[in-house]
Amino acid sequence: MTIGTPINFDLIADISELEIGRVAALEGTPIRVEQWNHEASWDSVKHYSWGLGDDNPLYCDPSYAEATPYGSLIAPPTFPFTAFDGAIGAGLPGVQPVYAGTEWTFHRRLRRGDRLVASATFGPVVRKSGRNASDMLIQSALCRYVNQDGAPVAESVARTFRVPRRAATDGLAFEARDEAVWTDAQLDEIRAEAVAEFRRGAEPLGDVSVGDIVPAVVKGPIGRIDMTAYYAGCPGSPGYKSVELAWKYREWAHTQPQRLPSNYDASYFQERVLPSIGHQDAAAARELGMPGAYNNGPQRVGWFAHCVSNWMGDGAFLSRLNVRLNLPEIFGDVVRIGGTVTAVDSAVVQLELAATNHLGEPTATGTAEVVFDDYGRA
Repeated sequence: MTIGTPINFDLIADISELEIGRVAALEGTPIRVEQWNHEASWDSVKHYSWGLGDDNPLYCDPSYAEATPYGSLIAPPTFPFTAFDGAIGAGLPGVQPVYAGTEWTFHRRLRRGDRLVASATFGPVVRKSGRNASDMLIQSALCRYVNQDGAPVAESVARTFRVPRRAATDGLAFEARDEAVWTDAQLDEIRAEAVAEFRRGAEPLGDVSVGDIVPAVVKGPIGRIDMTAYYAGCPGSPGYKSVELAWKYREWAHTQPQRLPSNYDASYFQERVLPSIGHQDAAAARELGMPGAYNNGPQRVGWFAHCVSNWMGDGAFLSRLNVRLNLPEIFGDVVRIGGTVTAVDSAVVQLELAATNHLGEPTATGTAEVVFDDYGRA
């Protein structure tokens, strides 16, 4: 396949009542998880953090982190994505999975050297219709992450849209959009904004009032290198395999599907063109019904956590984060994620968050809960 050439996917299907029944019957059953990272090592934490564009020394610089009360590097809150992201493409051959968002509950920080064990069950299936797809489902995964002692680290409800592809009767139908072209002067302005981003660091999260602004992080212009850097820290899907191993997965999809992770249908691995290639290739993305090559859903959720962790500083604790993805963000887009304080009590701050692209379109919304933790939580 050559980047930019026409793409034809093997499978095109509408959503049938029979398939809805099959995937609904999965609710409550365990997912066969293919875990990626198993440990919060210096390298795995740094690679994930850098993949988000976050060089926070609490995550990346041992000399800085070891001088804090933690005495160690810690991982970004959404690091458990690197073990298992909860994306679901089970059943419904030929119906595209598109990540819809995550509701996170965090229990404790991960320190350098901590082990991480992921497990998950299939959640409920909900049928929906939308402006750009008249028929779609939301599948969910109920995910749990524990450390080497069995203590809970985090839980999440991961949501995935299942949407017929463009050529189907009720297919996804975003209008194609060209990548934005930026002048040198505009790029200089974006660079200045990015390098000047607010980061509280060791300064305590002091007096906080309703209406306070959570300063934005700026992401973009999004491109293929950004996706490559993210995938160096967090896999895009279990279908991202190389050469011989990719052939083995295709073979097992036909002959031994029980060897494959069960959060995706075996047909996902059988297709000649991996359905996730729309994150890299505009022609493939448009064949799926997207406006262009688009970024990764868990990556976008991680960007929200980056915004919050910049604002809250080293000593506070992100206890909840719920992000809903509304519109695709495509190559060439510049996205800003910021927020507002909506409630404060003696121990907890509530935030409302939003992502907006350079066209002024709201692409995602979220809420967060931050605890005035003062380095105290395990």
